[in-house]
Amino acid sequence: MTAVQQSQTRRRSLLGLFVRAVDRLIPAELLDSSDTRLRARVLVVSSCGMGVLAMISHTIRALTLPLDLGFWLGLALISFFFLLPAVQFITRSARLAGGILSVTLGAALPVIHSQVGHFPAPILAFFSCFPLVLTFFLGLRSGLLGTIFIGGAAFYLAKELPTATTESFLAFLPTFITTFTVAPFLAYFLTAVYERNRARNEAELSQLNVELDAAKSRAENSDQRKTVFLRHISHELRTPLNAILGYSELLQEELDDLGAAELSEDARKVMVASKHLLGLINGLLDISKIESGTVDLSIEPIDIAEFFLGLRDTLAPLADEGDNRLEIDVDPSLSTFYGDRQRLLQLLLNLAGNACKFTSDGVISIVVVAGPRPETISLTVADTGVGMTPEKVARIFDPFVQVDDSASRRKQGSGLGLAITKKIIELLGGSITVTSEPGVGSRFIVVLPMRRLPLKLDASPGAV
Repeated sequence: MTAVQQSQTRRRSLLGLFVRAVDRLIPAELLDSSDTRLRARVLVVSSCGMGVLAMISHTIRALTLPLDLGFWLGLALISFFFLLPAVQFITRSARLAGGILSVTLGAALPVIHSQVGHFPAPILAFFSCFPLVLTFFLGLRSGLLGTIFIGGAAFYLAKELPTATTESFLAFLPTFITTFTVAPFLAYFLTAVYERNRARNEAELSQLNVELDAAKSRAENSDQRKTVFLRHISHELRTPLNAILGYSELLQEELDDLGAAELSEDARKVMVASKHLLGLINGLLDISKIESGTVDLSIEPIDIAEFFLGLRDTLAPLADEGDNRLEIDVDPSLSTFYGDRQRLLQLLLNLAGNACKFTSDGVISIVVVAGPRPETISLTVADTGVGMTPEKVARIFDPFVQVDDSASRRKQGSGLGLAITKKIIELLGGSITVTSEPGVGSRFIVVLPMRRLPLKLDASPGAV
């Protein structure tokens, strides 16, 4: 990290500390809205900032002038500034506390200026700030009334207070009077422009939020209808597909018995295509159920050694099809895993099945060890297959993405397996990462919590 970056990081951290300190003086309900949050923060910073500045000047006054009535009145005003955040906290209103601050300033500025004893004085610089504060807290109408008052006060004080008698000052006196009288009106004009633009932007944002809420509601209704549609259409499709599968299997057996090899091959193609279509329907249903929150997790203790012994028996035929060697290495110190047996088996079959599908004369390995964090387990599924490019790795968990997406690809698949796998892992409270290199192979690492509390997602009407 460069020195500039370190400096920026330090400034951001200091700013964060300052904002958190300010927010401690603000009621939680005022921090919920962006508008009230801004007003509440400005009230705290303004009142405390003015109190600190006034305290410094008042301390100097106490050291150089007698402690007369003016000193005690000034001290009371300073104390009032510091009490305004408490007023805001008690009343839960930034507008009320801001209004009190504005009225106090409107009364105090002319009085303080008259006490200075001559025109002009440094305190006049604060006259143009008054319309900003009043308009910010109380709106345009109150801001205009305050501007007229403070501009009139500046003009009155210019006529009533003694002035310097030097020739050069007298020559500029009309300019000073005009400037300090008009400056509050100019500040109000700029504030009014900003306030109107802010109000217009807020109205547009509010309208946009209404439209977004309506769009969200339509999307949720559409998603619910999609779930209902998939539930019904899956039943309508599964029934004839199961019949097609059954009859094509019987037909293939009869044709084999009759020695009609060519017709038997055609029947086998019908059966394979039907299985592929059934798998696609099941995949769509799985994704739909997970996204709509209608999946029940059946949490149970799982004997890890026994589970992966059964997994070896299930995966062995898949590995043998590609002349691959299957290796499963389980850390003997791991004994029991608490999770959903069916979902755990599904995600491992998806990962290992993909590895078998895209590996020939290679090695499929599954390594099970303790996870990187306490009470977690790490499952690594690696292969020495075709591998993937970085661009493909970035999209591999998107639905319908194929490892081999060429027009002449040889491996069938819906492209839903890895998308479903990732959603299942997230449902189980885990994470998955993948590394891959073309021609070298791929490695999927799944980290799951060893103990997962039973979870039932809220089911919506028409759930599958």
